[in-house]
Amino acid sequence: MTINESIYISALKGGSYEAFSMLYKKYADILYSFAISQTKNKELSQDIVQETFLRLWKNRANLDSDGNIQALLFTIARHSIIDSFRKQIKQVEFEEYVKFYEHRLETSSSEEKIYYDEFIERFKRCKSKLSVRECEIFEMSREMNMPVGQIAEALKLSPQTVKNYITSSLKVFRQSLLKEQY
Repeated sequence: MTINESIYISALKGGSYEAFSMLYKKYADILYSFAISQTKNKELSQDIVQETFLRLWKNRANLDSDGNIQALLFTIARHSIIDSFRKQIKQVEFEEYVKFYEHRLETSSSEEKIYYDEFIERFKRCKSKLSVRECEIFEMSREMNMPVGQIAEALKLSPQTVKNYITSSLKVFRQSLLKEQY
């Protein structure tokens, strides 16, 4: 670590926006390259970089002035990448299921059609439990495949607010479907 970096870390601990900006300028591109190499997703990689620096800012008071800031940033980014992979694994992929069965409906058996119809009915019940705004954002995200940034812009909300709505919507779906043991 350079002397300048130690000064920036000390200033950041004190809440300096300038020090934060300097560290951001120095490490954002490097972290983005790391994230994109791991996720192969531009938007997710941008989110990971933002999340990394947000966590750095929130925990600035606990920084060690003599510590390795680059190692800390990469550790935070790595944990964010792992968290995003966990979310993807847990995420209920309704649209994939629906697309698959709509394609197969012509050749499927009557039993498969019954299961599909039952799934669609449960899906509609889950959607009815959402607020109007949650439903709107869920449909834009999952049914129209719009990215978070585009939804935020269209609805004049922050991207984090859109993410929060999506997360709460998916939680409702998971809880409802698990409750019905589907």
